[in-house]
Amino acid sequence: MQWLAFVLVLLLPAVALAKPKVAVAALDNDADGKITSVLVDAADDHATVTKPTKVEKAMDKLSLSELDKKALKKLRIELEVEVIIHGKVGRENGKRHVELVLSGKGKKQMTIDVPIGSPKSLKKDLSKRLDKKIEEMTGGDEDPDEEDQPKKLSDTSDDKPKKHADDDRPKKHDDDDRHAKKHVASDEEVSASDEDTGRKHHRRKHHGDDDAPRNPMTTGAVWADVGAEVARRTLTWSATGTTRPPHVGTAAGAARIGGEVYPFAFDSPSGGPAGLGFYADYARTVGLSIAVPGTTLKTPIKDGHYEVGARYRFVFGDTSIAVGGAYWRRYYMADRSSLMMPTQLDMPDVDYAAFAPGAEARIAATPTVAAFLSFDVPLVMASGDIQSATSYGKGTVIAFDVLGGVQILLGPHYALQLAGAFDQVGIKFQALPNSLAQTRGVSAATDRSYGVNATIGILY
Repeated sequence: MQWLAFVLVLLLPAVALAKPKVAVAALDNDADGKITSVLVDAADDHATVTKPTKVEKAMDKLSLSELDKKALKKLRIELEVEVIIHGKVGRENGKRHVELVLSGKGKKQMTIDVPIGSPKSLKKDLSKRLDKKIEEMTGGDEDPDEEDQPKKLSDTSDDKPKKHADDDRPKKHDDDDRHAKKHVASDEEVSASDEDTGRKHHRRKHHGDDDAPRNPMTTGAVWADVGAEVARRTLTWSATGTTRPPHVGTAAGAARIGGEVYPFAFDSPSGGPAGLGFYADYARTVGLSIAVPGTTLKTPIKDGHYEVGARYRFVFGDTSIAVGGAYWRRYYMADRSSLMMPTQLDMPDVDYAAFAPGAEARIAATPTVAAFLSFDVPLVMASGDIQSATSYGKGTVIAFDVLGGVQILLGPHYALQLAGAFDQVGIKFQALPNSLAQTRGVSAATDRSYGVNATIGILY
């Protein structure tokens, strides 16, 4: 078996040298170069690859700004490769994909269109598609209709091609021969002309195009998440005298769900109707109860909050700012059915309802981490039992709601969100006659809720 190993050692370099030579140009609309890098790795499985940096230097040397038919031929001669792979990162129906063109000698071209998934799956798909295409594209003769390009400096031959006796044949026969040898294009081959391809492949410089990669956490079309929250609620009083009501304080875990959608932003994140979006958020505590003073009883508490609204989003690169308004509700109500008298629990229920104008900002810290901050100013229209005539009565209500945190991209369409929330509703009572605000010396109440939450979301 030693002789077999020796033969393999001799053959492996020859096999390596036999690999076709391919150049990969930087893809349009690939701002961070990640997709281009995956393409280089995939092509390297089947060919000796000239990388995009060398291709770009060659284009600068030849003063090429576009990869049209003539430019491609010049570039192949300069780089001494058989095939040039070029193209762009595109977006269709909200999904990104790679559009590639393989340009070989003469008019030979083939296209490849591959959806973008994870880097691992994209490399696998590209490698599989490039395998046969590179093999089919290599070899062949230059198109005789193309202009002769200047020889490389290394080519010092002064020999002129010898005139063949048949060259004096009538031109008609030349045309007949040319038609007889004409290549029949396969389904995946395309003409090199701009009219047939419908576009020219420019060098990577269009960072502001609608097809340019966008951060799905800051300018995405869809975000939907679900998770858990731990929150504490307190109700404190500003009062004088000995009959002031007791402070309230409870903490519990809650289930949380939320999301937003910009239905016209799948193709482009901004402009016209693309900025219109809708959002919702809901959280409800689980197993919350409060001890009734002077008894051994615990009363269940229904505690939750939600909002549903619309926003208009403005996009500035990887940063977005959205403004809008929502129907906003927050409640904290005790189940007194097990009590002999409802007044055994000295605590007013609250059920706030408001229209809440607000704004939200999202900023990309890195390609995989984004920060966000939202601020609402609920214009409270109702407060529930706490402001009824038999309770503490009418008053002036001022409220605000803040939510902020980070999103961490876990995959192409998944992210972890970590956030903190703070909400405050302040009531300044009028202390009308016969109200509890007057009889118990209460001038104001402050209702606060604050907590942290962690959710897993999907995004597009």
